[in-house]
Amino acid sequence: GRTELPDNLKALFRPVVMIVPDLQMICENMLMSEGFLGAKVLAKKMTILYKLAQGQLSQQYHYDFKLRALKSVLVMAGDLKRASAGMSEDIVLMRALRDMNMPKFVQPDVPLFHGLLGDLFPGLQVARESQPVMKEAIERCLEEKSMKSKYTELFDLQVDKVLQLFETMLTRHTTMVVGQTGGGKSVVLNTLAEAQSKRLENPIKTTMFVINPKAQPVEELYGVLDPETRDWTDGLLSCIFREINRPLSRNRQERRYIVYDGDVDA
Repeated sequence: GRTELPDNLKALFRPVVMIVPDLQMICENMLMSEGFLGAKVLAKKMTILYKLAQGQLSQQYHYDFKLRALKSVLVMAGDLKRASAGMSEDIVLMRALRDMNMPKFVQPDVPLFHGLLGDLFPGLQVARESQPVMKEAIERCLEEKSMKSKYTELFDLQVDKVLQLFETMLTRHTTMVVGQTGGGKSVVLNTLAEAQSKRLENPIKTTMFVINPKAQPVEELYGVLDPETRDWTDGLLSCIFREINRPLSRNRQERRYIVYDGDVDA
């Protein structure tokens, strides 16, 4: 999306040469820093998987197989390795690759990605890491809302989607939930918020601030500075940030999220 600068402007800037980063070298060094002994082989498998996925999976605007996505997987792999020191490094990396990428795939791409994983990690069947406390809380919240389907597979899929969002938010600062209208995005968000507050072990109150940035002018969203009096008037987002940053009382845990509701037609 960038355009070439005209010559009269280009002469005022210093030229900078940039190259495409060597993903395999970066992965290898990060894996070694996380304590992986077979970092060289695992880094090659990881970069090949992302290259194949980028070329063979469908083209979706939210798919990302570049360095940023690689780094998130590597951080999660390091956490898994420290939590399970006796587990094979192949299994640790495969679990991180699967659990970090599966939530973002559309349904037709899921079996293809499983096939790519099976080709690069032959013979490995890794069970999904369970979150028994969180899973129980999610199921209880869905049952209280009369959302438990008589079809067990559909109910398990709904619970798994909430768990996927929970695990994704543990490793990323910002998360986007995309899908068609009526696809269950709000159900996933609200169920996760309630489940975190109602789980039996270490319950954490969760507060969501839902905003639609397109529902008001920019001045009302961000705030405005009066050019004459120099008085600042907070906008909607400024007020929310002040509320979120307000200190909590002693021994009180709370998670606060800003939720951008982008479905302006609803």
